[in-house]
Amino acid sequence: MIFKLLVGAAAARQFSPPLTRRDPGTTAKPPTVERREPTELCPAATQLERTRRWRGGGENLWQSYSRTLETKPVIGNMVTGGLLAFTGDFVMQAAEKNPAYDHLRALRFVGFRICVVRCYTVWVRELEHWVNRHVDGDRRRLLTKTFLDLAIWLPAKDFVYFVWMALLEGLGLTEGIRRSLTMLPRTCPVSWLVWAPAQLLTFGAVPPHLRVVWVNSLALCWNVVMSGFNQAARLEGSSSI
Repeated sequence: MIFKLLVGAAAARQFSPPLTRRDPGTTAKPPTVERREPTELCPAATQLERTRRWRGGGENLWQSYSRTLETKPVIGNMVTGGLLAFTGDFVMQAAEKNPAYDHLRALRFVGFRICVVRCYTVWVRELEHWVNRHVDGDRRRLLTKTFLDLAIWLPAKDFVYFVWMALLEGLGLTEGIRRSLTMLPRTCPVSWLVWAPAQLLTFGAVPPHLRVVWVNSLALCWNVVMSGFNQAARLEGSSSI
């Protein structure tokens, strides 16, 4: 038994660091450990770091874009809406197989979407504040926002759209109003059918600063439909003259 104790004490003395005498009132400094980057330890880590940096450009771009939507929502949403409107009209003109690309038609449509996005950004912000202040409960708030958006915003937007397009085509205000009143019974049921589930998802799951971008992304396909509606109304008006 005594032999085992002596062997254990000798082993502990051999592998333990030597004790240093410290003056009273002084504190011991922690041992310094040299830090090495993962890229210095393994070539695979080096390649992984390069890949992460290469991919980081896209991630940083999205972060910058998202931050712009939070700090400057009007400008960011207007630019996004204009690009998506141009894409939608381009697809519609390609589907119509027109002999030549109608640049004026595209400019009219893009100009309208930019103005609409400017107004819609304010509408979504004020709708959010008003409903949250006057309506209690998450479910009731969601249904109220969706109902007001479908009942007020969508018909008003479609009405202004047909008047805008008629005016830019060189027609008078009376003709624009007549076109709107003629087309609204066709567009509103389709709008409600498409946008009711979309807006439930918008106000229920999408963060507030990304809602206009989300709606603009969905409107990429809807822009094609609205461009087709206006073209049909334009052809009907020209054939009735």
